[in-house]
Amino acid sequence: MFGFKKTNKTISDLDSFLDYLDECVLTYKSGIKNYLDGNKKDFDDNLESITKLRDNTIELRRTIENELYTYSLVSDQRVEIMQLLERLDMIVNLLYKNLWQYDIEIPFFPSELNVDFLKLVEITGLAVEGTIQASRDYFKAPRFVTEKIHRIYFFEKEVSKLAQSIKRHVFHEMDNFKLSQKFHLRYFTLHVEELAEEAVRVADHLSIMIIKQNN
Repeated sequence: MFGFKKTNKTISDLDSFLDYLDECVLTYKSGIKNYLDGNKKDFDDNLESITKLRDNTIELRRTIENELYTYSLVSDQRVEIMQLLERLDMIVNLLYKNLWQYDIEIPFFPSELNVDFLKLVEITGLAVEGTIQASRDYFKAPRFVTEKIHRIYFFEKEVSKLAQSIKRHVFHEMDNFKLSQKFHLRYFTLHVEELAEEAVRVADHLSIMIIKQNN
């Protein structure tokens, strides 16, 4: 009974970690929109929020790791769960660092790019949200994980196609921009792509976990 309660506590903590990640995604998307719209105060609030969320995930990750090792919980899956947590934590860090880069580098986005760039961010958000849903399902309803994984792969492909289109537009059609400005826009587009790619890495890891679980 003691081990059962501790296992449930760890799963509850993992669920809380996923809640924080979900809030990070929402804050990230809101932050980029506020930046592009010139809403400085709201953008600053987004930066403050995502910093607090990142700090919360750091503390919670340490708690979960301690629980897994101290109580030898789910010993047959402990390594895989730790690696999953590490991947999810990487996404949190990317969301945090990428949003802060807007404040540090102050990139200039021409209004003609805003719609497509926000769409790129939105689709990337769907990929990351897919990792949250798939991770929850792994512990609560494993039969649904594969379906969520397919959606993550789909969204990542859509992100890649749209990012290529944005970069092509920047380099082929924006003749009034300096090359350095074009490189800057490409750099921030790559940031968004990186998030979708990390979501795929989580999906790959969950696929392996499901295979091991079924064997």
